[in-house]
Amino acid sequence: MGPYRDVYVLARERSVAEANRFLAAFAPRGRAAADEYESPEYSDQPTVVFSTATEAIQYCGAHPDAGHRFYFDGGDGPAHAMPFFTSDGGLILGLSILADAEQLFAQLKAHAGSEIGYITVEDPPCEPASEFRRSADDLLQQYRAAHDYHEYE
Repeated sequence: MGPYRDVYVLARERSVAEANRFLAAFAPRGRAAADEYESPEYSDQPTVVFSTATEAIQYCGAHPDAGHRFYFDGGDGPAHAMPFFTSDGGLILGLSILADAEQLFAQLKAHAGSEIGYITVEDPPCEPASEFRRSADDLLQQYRAAHDYHEYE
């Protein structure tokens, strides 16, 4: 078994509906990986603790500055589906697979209506959304330079 390839795309909007639409499309039978969710995430003294991912996702939808990473077993789909709510009001959608990532990356970009994203190998996305956007742009520029890519008018 080889390493996981992770594909990440910045969603056009941060919302509970967008996170749920993503999970329904890519992990319809997936299960949340955690048993509880605290906010702030990984805090020694959380202000609130949720017993389900659904409750925590609702909280993130109502609090644009709440950052939280959610991991779901992909069920019959990708190995993992991961909506990441960022502390600057963004939503990064991620999928982990063992196979070739290019096709799934194209599907995720089409689903999200976004061209901002990248593929990594067993590496979480840059956060917050502003840093993710910069990293995606940097990787695109590196790819273009490495492949002597020129845009023609």
